[in-house]
Amino acid sequence: MLATHVATHALADGGKVPTLAELAGEYVYAGDRAKDESAVKAKSDAATANMSRMVLKRALPRLQSSTRIPQRLTIKQQDGKVTFKADDHVIVVPEDGSAVAVTTPLDESADAFFDLKTATLLQSVPSTGGQKRNVFRVDQNGQLEMQVRVTNDRLAAPVAFTVRYAPARN
Repeated sequence: MLATHVATHALADGGKVPTLAELAGEYVYAGDRAKDESAVKAKSDAATANMSRMVLKRALPRLQSSTRIPQRLTIKQQDGKVTFKADDHVIVVPEDGSAVAVTTPLDESADAFFDLKTATLLQSVPSTGGQKRNVFRVDQNGQLEMQVRVTNDRLAAPVAFTVRYAPARN
């Protein structure tokens, strides 16, 4: 695995944006699944409460897919590409930040890119207007924090949550 030497940027909260080398690794979900899934469901329900049944029928599978909490995450960098694997779903993007076409877990076409300056993976689905932003941080204990924010003009509010992952012990 090649290491990318990128200057670490300071955050407003006093933390720092991790380099790609600091993010790279395999992680397993380290939260309380029942509690986290319940919180995500409550936020999703609130964001879709005003949708008609017909719109909800189409929107709900997309929202559930976008807010699913993976059990295992892998982030790696090799040959100028960054690979994100969430359970069995893989997204590969150039490390230079340019956008590429990817496929969502629901087989929809999306545009995706990774911003090294903010450690953010952004996926946009042009056909639905939906967007998913994953911001990655590494805490002082070496746990990976993934902040997820799902937006769409049809949602009453963004669905945002944070989950933690511990380094995998192989």
